[in-house]
Amino acid sequence: WEPAAVYHHLEWLEIEAGRHGIPVHRVSAGNIREDALNFQVRGRQDGGRRWASMPYFTKTDGPGKGGQIRRQCTGEYKIQPIERFIRRELLGFQPGERAPIGSVEQWFGISADEVRRARMSQVSWKVHFYPLIGLPGPIIEKPFTRDRCMAWLAEHYPERHVPRSACLGCPYHSKNEWKNLKINDPRGWGDVVEFDRAIRTCAGMRDEMFLHSDRIPLDKVDLRSAEDFGQQNLWNTECEGMCGV
Repeated sequence: WEPAAVYHHLEWLEIEAGRHGIPVHRVSAGNIREDALNFQVRGRQDGGRRWASMPYFTKTDGPGKGGQIRRQCTGEYKIQPIERFIRRELLGFQPGERAPIGSVEQWFGISADEVRRARMSQVSWKVHFYPLIGLPGPIIEKPFTRDRCMAWLAEHYPERHVPRSACLGCPYHSKNEWKNLKINDPRGWGDVVEFDRAIRTCAGMRDEMFLHSDRIPLDKVDLRSAEDFGQQNLWNTECEGMCGV
């Protein structure tokens, strides 16, 4: 459930990587938007599928009061499907078959700005490696920050705009990201507004659920930022894409 620009970029990437002999595999666990609406039954199977909860915001007694439910989408729509593909399709291991320790070195494109996202592997058959920052080692002398990555892309692919990858309806979007979606992708904005209305109630949950932390319908949220009211942004802050992978 990504923006259209992400899928267009992926199509280009498949062609460009193919020119250099690098295979690109598309791995999917289904459409998270469709699944979230079709299998909204907490804690049990429905038609063979389980509801992997997105981190919706919940409202209890009054406006602005509530919590946030667990995020299971990253594990079940990203991490687990990729691990299954590596084990079964690339390595040829069957379910339950033990893979030798360190069978795979899995690379992650995490920049120096996001070093806190670096994680050790939770399974013995693969080792995590972060080439942009040189972890687990040796540490490279000049790690790639996000700005350095963008400069490299501008030098080698000046005609390309690389869009940020994130679900259209991710509750972790900043106010600016919601606003940019509304302005630049009216179709995508209409999609998430409709989705936000549809998730208000869910079997097994007592509280109403929302995509935005204000805990009101998304199309009613005031998306104006402090800058819109004349406040300068002293820190030039923006989302760093820290989805928790």
